[in-house]
Amino acid sequence: MTTPPRSTLARPRAGLPRLAAFDIDGTLITRQGALSERTAAALESLADAGVVTALATGRPWPQTESVLRRAPVLSYAVCLNGAVVMDAVAGERIADRSMTHFEAIEAAEMARKLLPDVSLGLDMADGRHLWEHRFAPEMPTDLIADLSVLHVDDAVAAVDGAVLTWLVHAPGMDTLAMVDELAPHMPLGTEIRPSGLDMAEIAAAGVSKSAGLEIVCQRYGIAATDVVAFGDGLNDVEMLQWAGHGVAMSNASDTVRDAADRIAPSNEEDGVAVVVEQLLESAI
Repeated sequence: MTTPPRSTLARPRAGLPRLAAFDIDGTLITRQGALSERTAAALESLADAGVVTALATGRPWPQTESVLRRAPVLSYAVCLNGAVVMDAVAGERIADRSMTHFEAIEAAEMARKLLPDVSLGLDMADGRHLWEHRFAPEMPTDLIADLSVLHVDDAVAAVDGAVLTWLVHAPGMDTLAMVDELAPHMPLGTEIRPSGLDMAEIAAAGVSKSAGLEIVCQRYGIAATDVVAFGDGLNDVEMLQWAGHGVAMSNASDTVRDAADRIAPSNEEDGVAVVVEQLLESAI
């Protein structure tokens, strides 16, 4: 599902990107879930300078709105690592991508077959979140507190509509190890990748934060080279490599830092604000 593009905005000042994209957890907000006044002010100044601003997160849309209430200048939200793209100002879904019923079931059953201790959760296209009773990965406190979940005995059997993403958790197993184990066996039309949390995620092939941001870019005729992206997680690596200027937080792992063009101070040190302020100061 897509909606028509907006008219092209005036270009920002020379030296500024045309679009700035921000991961949320570990990047834009602190470990306590706070968005600092300094960071909020930096985002407002960036938007006032004519830069299109977007969130790019693994969170579902409802758990992204809490951040947008604190930073209403953000115009778009790429949610569920690219499975859903929202016009944050209008509260309108402008694009989404779900797996077919066959793809979703086959992918989940393959995860069960290859990872005997696996537990599953899923994000339905209609906004429901279904978790198996023993599905209990560690998640940000503010996210889990605001998440309405239906617990089920068997997530595969509970599928009764379009599935956006499967969440795959195996206690004691590293996320990248899960991805490496399952990736060669995913059914055609699906792929598995890090979710950004302590679990892997299965989605339709081609779904990613960068693909979601491309949809926003197409609305304004923005090239990837005119994008700056901020992130800290394994699910941000592709986005940081895709953007013309990728910024990793200092709290990120070496894998993420190696994918970036620049390292910012940590999310606890207002790293996003530090870089944004420097961009604004250096612009003509």
